[in-house]
Amino acid sequence: MTDIVYPNGCRPLVEDLGTDELIRRLKTLANVLQTMDQDDNLYQQYIPLALHLLDDFFMQHTSRDVQLLIACCIADVLRVYAPEAPYKEQDQIKCIFKFFIKQLHGLKDPRDPSFKRYFYLLENLALVKSFNMCFELEDCQEIFHDLFSTIFKIVNDQHSAKITNFFLDVLSALITEADNLSVDLLDLLLINIVEPNKSSNRCAAHITEQLLAKTGDALESPIKMLYFFMPS
Repeated sequence: MTDIVYPNGCRPLVEDLGTDELIRRLKTLANVLQTMDQDDNLYQQYIPLALHLLDDFFMQHTSRDVQLLIACCIADVLRVYAPEAPYKEQDQIKCIFKFFIKQLHGLKDPRDPSFKRYFYLLENLALVKSFNMCFELEDCQEIFHDLFSTIFKIVNDQHSAKITNFFLDVLSALITEADNLSVDLLDLLLINIVEPNKSSNRCAAHITEQLLAKTGDALESPIKMLYFFMPS
């Protein structure tokens, strides 16, 4: 494998590190990547590092802090390299976004000590529209279904308007830019605003209503088609 180059001040990420030391090094790397701007000169230099972050050792680590820091680093790699991400293989892209969705569960409790970093991950994914990369996948609808389902499960009345707006930004970008939406995804969306679901999960119902208002033009045709083909 090509030698891995690290940004100044960052130390190598290797498998024989203890968890505490690995977390310290990941925090340093995450902070450096967070301040890094897009720069064509970086493209080749840090590709080996970007690929190294996808190692199973990191993404399947028993420490949730390690996983969260890896997610934040990968999200910043996508931001810095946008629109030409260093991840080209479909399996890589699918793995990354399933991993992101898993991490978003950490947003459920705003009292979580790591909540600020989970929030940073969400903000980054929303502003960069990173999930739009999934349109390249043959099974992108599966990823989208998991993402929508996760957000509808975790959204709650402890979330600020800012968090809810980032949820909406992530989801609305996928709806407005999709060539088509699966029936399963439409069902997942619309079931939130009918009883008994509307009463049993009011937060999911509310964010769905906001999403429908924000993406009404894009959803009009798919919804009409859905009801046209429904059995009477």
